[in-house]
Amino acid sequence: MKLLMLSDLNSIHTKKWVRSIAESGIELYVFGIDVLKSDFYDQFYNVQVYSDGIDVGSSSKSSYLKSRKALKKIYAEFKPDIVHAHYASSYGFLGSFLNHSHYFISVWGSDIFDFPNESILKKIIIKRNLRKATVICSTSEIMALETKKYTRKEVNVVPFGVDVEHFQSTHKEINPDALVYGIVKTLEDKYGITYLISAFDLLINDEPKKKHTLLIVGGGSKEAELKKQVDDLKLTKRVQFVGSVNHDQVAKYFNQMDIVVIPSNNESFGVAAVEAAACEKPVIVSDVGGLPEVIENGKTGLVALPRNAVDLFNKMKFLAEDPQKIVEFGKAGRENVLEKYVWDENVRTMIALYEKALN
Repeated sequence: MKLLMLSDLNSIHTKKWVRSIAESGIELYVFGIDVLKSDFYDQFYNVQVYSDGIDVGSSSKSSYLKSRKALKKIYAEFKPDIVHAHYASSYGFLGSFLNHSHYFISVWGSDIFDFPNESILKKIIIKRNLRKATVICSTSEIMALETKKYTRKEVNVVPFGVDVEHFQSTHKEINPDALVYGIVKTLEDKYGITYLISAFDLLINDEPKKKHTLLIVGGGSKEAELKKQVDDLKLTKRVQFVGSVNHDQVAKYFNQMDIVVIPSNNESFGVAAVEAAACEKPVIVSDVGGLPEVIENGKTGLVALPRNAVDLFNKMKFLAEDPQKIVEFGKAGRENVLEKYVWDENVRTMIALYEKALN
């Protein structure tokens, strides 16, 4: 089988798909318009890569149209059995011009929750792209429902799971008097970290004698702003900013935490929540997008109101007062991941869809 994938070359999610598909033996060509920032793809003998070398962050959507000529040339030379565009608005638009008989589109999140709501034209574009697709995929049920607003076609749910051998517990002892709360996310507004800091401040003021700490792992444009918030609240001795880390270090940091908090304002699936649960950590999430799908309220974690520091504080305090729940939720979370979100199984599901399309 020969697969032409259209996707952001530097995305950790793209790289994860590429590694697994390449290791399955499928011949793969990955096309991206962005500047390639690493030699990741060099390790696979059956993977070819094309980068148009465009700074996507400073360019407009027209950049994708400018790449049509290069894409059509690669398409003609490679002669793929399957074309798979990841992201319905941009690469989904670009791939639609190939008119391939086996054309997959995977929706990722903002392309289906935000893009079509920005204008009538963008809604028309999304409907057109999905109409061109022969197979549509989503990582969550909630995102599949959102996608169904723009198509009558079936939307296949293929979760974006985790490597359960890598993401597992190192059995950190729990000290109820010094709990470590934490998050691993890019420091941007959409992940609600400012509400987490405010909730943590309420927790410290509620139990000043407890030595609870907050571990924030990730970098982003809001780093200085969030650090100022911590300074203003006089929490600098309680809150640690780790900065950006490689993805292979994420499990190590989750295992330094007792309770993981992901108070996102917008989240289509919740990969970080699944990774934390795989490490047997109870996860507090906000009630948005796909997060309540992956974290079951009262069983594997807690679901809080979005953009609400007080409710987040109440959920954090609930677990602080019941260390046994921390253990119970953590173990149940791991079991849930093993049942639904094992990455190898998710890859096999996607490959089965490829084979079904060809047969």
